[in-house]
Amino acid sequence: MSYAPSSGLPMYVVLDTSGSMQKSEHLLNQTLETIYDTIDTTPQVKEFVHLSVLSFNSRPHVVTQMTDFDDVNHLPTVTCSGRTNFGPMFQLVRTRIEADVPALVDKGVRVLRPVVFILTDGIPTDKDDLPGEPWENHLDDLLDPQWKTRPHIIAYGFGNAREQVIKRIATVAAFVAEKSDDNASALRNALISFLHSMVASAASRRLEVPEQVKGYRTVTLDYVD
Repeated sequence: MSYAPSSGLPMYVVLDTSGSMQKSEHLLNQTLETIYDTIDTTPQVKEFVHLSVLSFNSRPHVVTQMTDFDDVNHLPTVTCSGRTNFGPMFQLVRTRIEADVPALVDKGVRVLRPVVFILTDGIPTDKDDLPGEPWENHLDDLLDPQWKTRPHIIAYGFGNAREQVIKRIATVAAFVAEKSDDNASALRNALISFLHSMVASAASRRLEVPEQVKGYRTVTLDYVD
């Protein structure tokens, strides 16, 4: 009897946890619980989505590794402080993909191209904190066309995030929140958008990209081909 490997989609949620996000720290942790509860209670999602949560401020952090949910005993919490350094975060995303994809293949999963959801309320501070290490170089390394497992990136910007930065980061979709002082609502709407995308992707067995996000406007991406 031949065995057809099941397909799986590696998903990375990358959360800005710099100091400017302190007011939303409780919301971030509350939403992380909702994300994992959704996966754990939805067999279709649990089978298809392989999720890892990363955070970044002055340094990047692995909040939860890409693991079987049955092995997760408790969820770590995130703490907001520090700066908004993008370069080390992009380096960590690539490192995790390089480790996670082979691990999934070894388990018999037919792996789709990874997708990264980045949520940020700030502008890169790498120039001040990490002189000589342009964050764009690390982004280009992550998106190297010669790298077979380079990810799709969907980016959400709110608060002080700049459209040009969000546009530069994203590869398939970019969203910038309408001007408002209510960062909590913007964050909540971005996370709801991610949840909907995750569930829809599991239902169709392929990446489903959000077309519109409440409170956000879609940023048109530039293509060179």
